[in-house]
Amino acid sequence: MKLQESLRVRLLLPVLALVIVVVVALTAVLASIAANNAHDEAEHSIKQQTSALQSLFAVTRSIMIERVQSSMRLLRQQAAAMGPAGSGGPVELGGRTATNLLFGAREVGGNNTLVDNVTDTMQGTATIFSRTGDDYVRISTNVKKDDGSRAVGTVLDPKGKVIGRIQQGESFYGVVDILGTPYVTGYEPILAGNARPPIGIFYVGYKTDMAELDAVVSSSRVLDSGFIALFDSKGTLRFSSKGEGIVSAEDMAQIVKLHPDDWVVSSEEVPGWGFTLVSAYPKRDVNAVIVRQSLWIAGLGLIVCVVLLSLQSMLIWKRVLSPVQRLTKVAEELSLGRWEHSIAEVDLKDEIGTLARAIARLSNSVRLAMERLAKRS
Repeated sequence: MKLQESLRVRLLLPVLALVIVVVVALTAVLASIAANNAHDEAEHSIKQQTSALQSLFAVTRSIMIERVQSSMRLLRQQAAAMGPAGSGGPVELGGRTATNLLFGAREVGGNNTLVDNVTDTMQGTATIFSRTGDDYVRISTNVKKDDGSRAVGTVLDPKGKVIGRIQQGESFYGVVDILGTPYVTGYEPILAGNARPPIGIFYVGYKTDMAELDAVVSSSRVLDSGFIALFDSKGTLRFSSKGEGIVSAEDMAQIVKLHPDDWVVSSEEVPGWGFTLVSAYPKRDVNAVIVRQSLWIAGLGLIVCVVLLSLQSMLIWKRVLSPVQRLTKVAEELSLGRWEHSIAEVDLKDEIGTLARAIARLSNSVRLAMERLAKRS
């Protein structure tokens, strides 16, 4: 029995070593493939989700720009029906002195009839700005401040993207931040004949309904704990992924700002909105995928190893150990002078068959020798 166990171990060890080497090598190769797949999965997820968001932004902007253009046409038509534009005297509005505007003989400052008529028909918001020094001041508007009052006396952002276009006598259509809220807007210069710069500005705009965008961004996720976030032109976080395992809004802002080495961060502009769409995921998520894949591969390799060893053990027993056991028993009987047995292994065409035939010849020689000895005695 010890011989059999020894032979079995000696025969199985090379197989075991080979299987272990193959499993380890296969695990390493597949782990590398898993790492690449994890990166590809993350990039594909980011591309898919950001593309959907970009499309949603583009469609929203396109629809709302059409509404803005319609409102602007109505505002200009109603202003033109009142008469040509011109500058008036000073007017006190919202605690600020501004230059009044005239359409025909009618003063606009403090009179909200024109802008309200437009929004009663087209909804949204409307404003008429007057140039006062280097500023453009709201002298008629239904844009509201946080306290609910009309935002008369407030000025157009002198550093914003609208002012440069207006000063060149050009129109602007796009998304701007108005008193902290994004609006899809249109701005067109009010000219007094051929005089430059414009004496005022027509404005119409619609507050963006971001509920759907918020819902889409909130439900987004990259790998286990990565996120997608939307920042406005001032770097303020507007919307972001939410859920278990996702970092807080404060941490998102820091990650986007600092680009830490243990995070993969990418960003792209949202055309026409001035927003930045940021996607980020921690490298540990990729490592976790690699570990899971490696454990799965190693477990599968262990199962394959056990199956192969079991099959190999069965084959060794059937093709080697069992015949050797029978031949060993024959040899032991011969040593005790017993030769009345058959050796089935003599028909084998391998080394065991050669050994069996040699033992059969030995058995026959022993039998003949014992028969001669019996006759002499």
